[in-house]
Amino acid sequence: MQAKLVNKVVIKRNGHVVDWDSFRIQTAVFKAAINGKYKDKPLHANMIANNVTKVVEKVIAELSFEKIEIETIQNQVIKQLNDFDKDVARDFLAYKTKQNIEQRH
Repeated sequence: MQAKLVNKVVIKRNGHVVDWDSFRIQTAVFKAAINGKYKDKPLHANMIANNVTKVVEKVIAELSFEKIEIETIQNQVIKQLNDFDKDVARDFLAYKTKQNIEQRH
């Protein structure tokens, strides 16, 4: 599990504020990859999830503000996924869209 960034909190879509937890990014990217392009390749899905999480952590750590909106994180994940694997970026967007629809019902 990845370490939490010190002094960083996330503002969720519902307005709640939670501590930064990069494991949530890693889990979401992995789920998107394993349910999409890398359905039969969990090691590849995990590798992409780990690499993207590390880059996003670094970018977020360099931001000067302490409160980060979830959309900022999600946009950074998509940007990094596009650099690693455009198919997984598409899978991630589909996964997040489905998740958002399910949360509203």
